[in-house]
Amino acid sequence: MIHHAMAYVVSAINDYLNLRSPSLSTERIVSGSLFDLDGNVNAQTRDKVALSVVNVEEDRVYRSVEIFQRQPDGKSLLVKPEVKVNLYVLFVANLAKYDEALKALGHIIGFFQSRNSFDYAAIPALAGREGRVVFELFSMSFEQQNHLWGALGAKYVPSIMYKAGIVDVRDEQVQGEVPPVEEVLVNEES
Repeated sequence: MIHHAMAYVVSAINDYLNLRSPSLSTERIVSGSLFDLDGNVNAQTRDKVALSVVNVEEDRVYRSVEIFQRQPDGKSLLVKPEVKVNLYVLFVANLAKYDEALKALGHIIGFFQSRNSFDYAAIPALAGREGRVVFELFSMSFEQQNHLWGALGAKYVPSIMYKAGIVDVRDEQVQGEVPPVEEVLVNEES
């Protein structure tokens, strides 16, 4: 679910950038971290803007308590409630030229200023679901940035963070089936 949403956002930003400056590479934004699992520089993110999910938090305000999913035939399925999460998405301009890195960040801000939400219906892999992902700029203090870059194991590179909420995560496994109510008996006692 999360990977489908982030892949769609990467594709949409690349399309946006290709309209702004078509002479450059078609894949300027990629999903990935700056380093691979061995701690080496990730070659896939070199000279590109890397989108990395750096934190996932449960959104308890909009917690779902719905355990029944109604079917077209009138029956209901007993399911576990979906989990609503916020993603903290870091865009790292991992470019050799500093001015190009700043320009890339400006384009990302421009993209989200013009289009900050994505309906699940627009994302092919999520077309049958209801909901949307909304991106909002997330500003970190210098101390938070220091901790983040220390955790990433890198020196600061021009970057920007967005909070993507609310992403619904649901295991599609059905716990049981509940037949529809067909009649109601009323006991009339005086």
